[in-house]
Amino acid sequence: MNAAPKTETQSTLDAVTKSADKTEKKLLPGIVDPKAIKTTFDDVHVPDETKDALKTLISLSMQRPDAFKYGVLANDKMPGLLLYGPPGTGKTLLAKAVAKESGATVLQISASEIYEMWVGESEKNVRAVFSLARKLSPCVVFIDEADSLFGTRAGGKHKAHQKDTLNQFLKEWDGMNDLSVFIMVATNRPFDMDDAVLRRLPRRVLVDLPTEKDRESILKIHLKGEQLDDSLDLADIAKRTPFYSGSDLKNLCVAAALNCPASSSKPTTTSLYPERRTLKAHHFEKAFEEIGASISEDMSSLVAIRKFDDQFGDNRNKKKKKSSWGFQTNEWTAGEDSVRVRK
Repeated sequence: MNAAPKTETQSTLDAVTKSADKTEKKLLPGIVDPKAIKTTFDDVHVPDETKDALKTLISLSMQRPDAFKYGVLANDKMPGLLLYGPPGTGKTLLAKAVAKESGATVLQISASEIYEMWVGESEKNVRAVFSLARKLSPCVVFIDEADSLFGTRAGGKHKAHQKDTLNQFLKEWDGMNDLSVFIMVATNRPFDMDDAVLRRLPRRVLVDLPTEKDRESILKIHLKGEQLDDSLDLADIAKRTPFYSGSDLKNLCVAAALNCPASSSKPTTTSLYPERRTLKAHHFEKAFEEIGASISEDMSSLVAIRKFDDQFGDNRNKKKKKSSWGFQTNEWTAGEDSVRVRK
């Protein structure tokens, strides 16, 4: 039986793997084929304006390179994008959806893969990131928890080798003129980012905590494959979860589903694991006892994110206008207003 023909992406990945040098090979586990990404924009509940902005910044340059052959876009491009906001709001999912939409290969890297104890090795790893990204083009270099790699150099917090590594990254970044490589970073602590890095991330998109209406939509996304009992009121669950992030809501749904088979009154093999579970209200009541919100209104980092958003966020010049970024509605309660980044 003949094997299925390789796709262009698979052929590229095979060629890159064979040609990779010793340093590049250490980064190969971070390569993600866009065809292997299951997450789409339908799986991430964010405003259409946010999706459109991400598509324009990343997908357009990769899918319509002809639009960048003349005028200002022929000489300059947006060097990178910052996704910031409280933890669990879907920043990583958004990055995956963007890669899926654009058809770009993703190269995921973290600080632990860059920093080495030996002098000069960290800088080699940085150079390998960019050389590998060019080989994989079109490529989205995604750096999650970016504050650990791009932390501020002010106040002597960084050791000398960390400063050298960051300087090398900035040098490689400035020398990257290929439109088919895009740098996307995500962080829960944008206020800890170095100023020089922020200058290279002129587009900053807040991914805020969901409002009540958004939480109901997120619950529907997570439960779309489940059988729901008439006793289950998702609107009520959304109302009872003002401090919950998208990640918290996912964990709540998982806990409820796990509680469902175990709730049988007769723990026989058949009743303990029915052919198809039906989620009921009491399954979520038990889940509420197990899964709480990971964010509280007195969280110090939330206050710092608000300050950063006021000073550097994409909404800083539109404070008198109604914002269209983040999860926005006019149906806030006092509790929700106190925990969201933008009130």
